[in-house]
Amino acid sequence: MSELNRIRQQAAEWVVALQTAGADEQDRLRAECDTWQAKDPRRRQVLEQIQRMWQATEPAQARRRQRRRRLTGLGAALLLVLAGAQLPWAYWGADYRTAAGEIRTLTLPDGSQVVLNSGSAIDLDYSDSRRTVKLVRGELLATVAKAPDRPFQVTTRDLTATALGTRYSVRQEDGFTRVAVQESTVAVTPRHGGDALNLTAGQQADLNRQGVIARADTPRQRPDWADGRLAFSKAPLTEVVERLARHRPGLLTLDHALTAPDAPRFTGVLPANDSDAALALLADTLNLEVRYLTPWYVTVRSRSQ
Repeated sequence: MSELNRIRQQAAEWVVALQTAGADEQDRLRAECDTWQAKDPRRRQVLEQIQRMWQATEPAQARRRQRRRRLTGLGAALLLVLAGAQLPWAYWGADYRTAAGEIRTLTLPDGSQVVLNSGSAIDLDYSDSRRTVKLVRGELLATVAKAPDRPFQVTTRDLTATALGTRYSVRQEDGFTRVAVQESTVAVTPRHGGDALNLTAGQQADLNRQGVIARADTPRQRPDWADGRLAFSKAPLTEVVERLARHRPGLLTLDHALTAPDAPRFTGVLPANDSDAALALLADTLNLEVRYLTPWYVTVRSRSQ
């Protein structure tokens, strides 16, 4: 999660706390919120933005409705904030895209196959001499049909990844792009002319526009999400919730107490295309509580809280 998205999440939690607290809690919460805002000027800006959107979703005469109705209004506001921040116009105008929680398999004109992960988008640029897939947002898995005279490339804002074999995945993050190779070899070239590299099966690299920033080994098998599942082995809850958050709209948060080193870890398989079922299974396995403040704002916490 990027720092700005973390601030959005924290600001949303403050808005909920301030709007739903009793009169005896208001002064204390406002003082604590002021302290939180003072540590970073972006915090005040984001908090004010969410508060304005809250107010815009409910007319003045309706602001004294019961708590559930107020929280639903916040959910709509949060959804607007997230849509504006995370789904640029390029996403909406892309040739192909997936919504949150949707995984889509495409067969391209040359017979190659692309699987789009949740919240992803691509543009196609095919000609007699080349095959280019521009990853606008998110993640894809490409299984490439052989055509020696027509290179197959996946491009992002950071790089071009040219297939010299058959299968690889590309994921665009906030500050870099990750290329992972499952079969054969992929040639990766940074956008701004850094050193190129060849990745073979079982290798991955993170690159920004200037060049490589990290390399690691990666499983050779097909990624779990491409088959509609999310597999974990002794994974910290921060990792589990972060992955699940990519597969649902709005905000999915984890209580701070569950981020501690001694917090429970999860081993198992969760559905990638049904985040509510995944959360229910996670909660049942580890005796957690999933609290739906709205359909778009969900938090995971210890059941004892």
